[in-house]
Amino acid sequence: MKKLYTFAVALLSAATFAQTPLNTNGSLEDWPDATTAPTGWFIPNASFTNGIVSKKTTGAQDGTNYVEVITPASGNNSVALSDITVTPGTSYTIKYWYKGTNINFKHWAQWRTASGNIAPEGTEPFQPADNLPAVAEWTEHTVTSTAPANATILRVAFRNYSGGAALSIDNVLVYDTSTASVKEDNIDGLNVYPNPANDIVTIASNGFGAKQVMLFDMLGKKVLETSTNETINVSGLKAGIYVMKITQDGKAATRKLVIK
Repeated sequence: MKKLYTFAVALLSAATFAQTPLNTNGSLEDWPDATTAPTGWFIPNASFTNGIVSKKTTGAQDGTNYVEVITPASGNNSVALSDITVTPGTSYTIKYWYKGTNINFKHWAQWRTASGNIAPEGTEPFQPADNLPAVAEWTEHTVTSTAPANATILRVAFRNYSGGAALSIDNVLVYDTSTASVKEDNIDGLNVYPNPANDIVTIASNGFGAKQVMLFDMLGKKVLETSTNETINVSGLKAGIYVMKITQDGKAATRKLVIK
């Protein structure tokens, strides 16, 4: 199951998360219209009209949605995040999940100014020379690089080149490595289900102590705070995407929770 740090809600505070994502909606869960780009992403409408890019709702890495990019006859088809503001000399990390058998795929991120790309093509980790390995199951990939002098924008794209098969992308996170670090879940055996949910949510773990649970909406507003040994009731909350922060016996973890 996905660790919550792949849920990109840039407006929530760093105190709630292991780090503050710089991108928005990397989980692709905020995607009400399958004919237009999801919030926080740049995908031309023509890509949907022409069948190049599609919203998928079965078999996501976590949650409900992911994006699929078909292979072209030549060149590459791609999807991209909305541009991210960066600071020269600062280290940034891109983390995402992908899958595809027989794919010719690579991430392709550009350091830019307002006037265009400033880093030579293919000379740094964000622009790899080789394709990533084809994989049949969801696989996480992480890459880190430092913004060059004069860089003010990071443009992150995922390219599917000709000669392969369909590419799937989910749960993209971009963060400032110099001020934040990813922390793995720290509650042994933690399991939150069902997810999506509409009323009762079970929070199971290997521990025996009571769990302190807080739920935050996408604007960072705390909408629920309670203590429980096993279940919480979310029937009074609106349908949407929430962040669950759980503490137990001095340990902490976070999860994304979808309420339908």
